[in-house]
Amino acid sequence: MGNITFWLSFYLVMLVISTVIGYYKGNIVAGALLGYVLGPIGVLILLLSKDRKMLPCPECGCKIHRHSYECPKCQKKVLNRLSQ
Repeated sequence: MGNITFWLSFYLVMLVISTVIGYYKGNIVAGALLGYVLGPIGVLILLLSKDRKMLPCPECGCKIHRHSYECPKCQKKVLNRLSQ
């Protein structure tokens, strides 16, 4: 019984950690699934994955939020193609 409790709590902790990482990277569903199914390997995959909330500005390359209308660094208007 103790062995089952350990593994259930281990995967529950991995689920929570990966869901939080997925939330901050803009992919909460993949975070929850990877953390639950793959455990620590899923957490590692999420840590190495691309951030979907922040994209490079097409003019200066500065990281901006994907829903931004204007780059804070170069003050250029950002096209709608970034928010897709």
